[in-house]
Amino acid sequence: MEQTIKDISIQAIAHKYPFMIGLEEDFLLNDIRHKEEFNSGDYPLDYPIRLDGIAICICRKGNGYVNLNLRQHHIKDNTLFICAPNDIIQVPEQKNEPIFVETIFISTHFLKEMYISLSTFVPFFMSVKENPTYQLTEEEINELDRIYQLLKEEVGKPDNFNKEILRNVMAAYLYKLGSILYKKAPELQTEELKLPKREEILFNDFIRLLKEYHKTERRVDFYAEKLYLTPKHFSSVIKRVSGKTAGKWIDDYVILEAKTLLRYSPMSIQEVAFYLNFANASFFGKYFKHHTGMSPSEYKAG
Repeated sequence: MEQTIKDISIQAIAHKYPFMIGLEEDFLLNDIRHKEEFNSGDYPLDYPIRLDGIAICICRKGNGYVNLNLRQHHIKDNTLFICAPNDIIQVPEQKNEPIFVETIFISTHFLKEMYISLSTFVPFFMSVKENPTYQLTEEEINELDRIYQLLKEEVGKPDNFNKEILRNVMAAYLYKLGSILYKKAPELQTEELKLPKREEILFNDFIRLLKEYHKTERRVDFYAEKLYLTPKHFSSVIKRVSGKTAGKWIDDYVILEAKTLLRYSPMSIQEVAFYLNFANASFFGKYFKHHTGMSPSEYKAG
């Protein structure tokens, strides 16, 4: 069984496309202007990929579409779109006109090294999961671009503290981006969204486990046990942190994986059911229809 959806790291992108600049295992910058920058037939986002990190992309000029978690989003001049860790991203080749996109890829490892306040960014992470695209003003674009250009200038400088400088400039970019987006999403500014650090850590650990086990484990008590919590306490923490139950997070991950495999892989419905650890295709079909309103065969043919 061939799985066409690939998990890809920042390091793998750096090795494959050496014209991108940055720190090989940590982050990459690129002004993607033409498909011709890539080898013929090797455009990296023609097919869905799951990125081990985040992608922050600003469409400076153009008009087209991007697929995030199999949902299509329209992008145009000054559209920001963000691919969060473990999201599935696809940017099909645009047929009508070239799109000029300013992109930052940041590895999850480098994000941790930046020591950014998680209490600030956990609600932001939730919002981006639901609303990954934003329209920016020229002033907001210019504010971000000043820091982006500084990042480009600092990459590769023979400085003893080059990595530390880049880490802090990147943190400044993320804080500036957060400041801009908080103004566009007032619900993120409420005091009740400031979470205790222990709960942030539990939620992040749950997402890490979900990424690793969602293909085989769909029981809430499995994840609660992994985190040494009772299912009741575990569920209440996840709901308080994210606004969504643990069960809903699990189902969303499983359904996204199933949709991706049905639509983009050569697997049969029975093979997808087996891959996702369902007892049989019939049980998988009932689960899929319950959560999507259509059968796997209807979705696969769509």
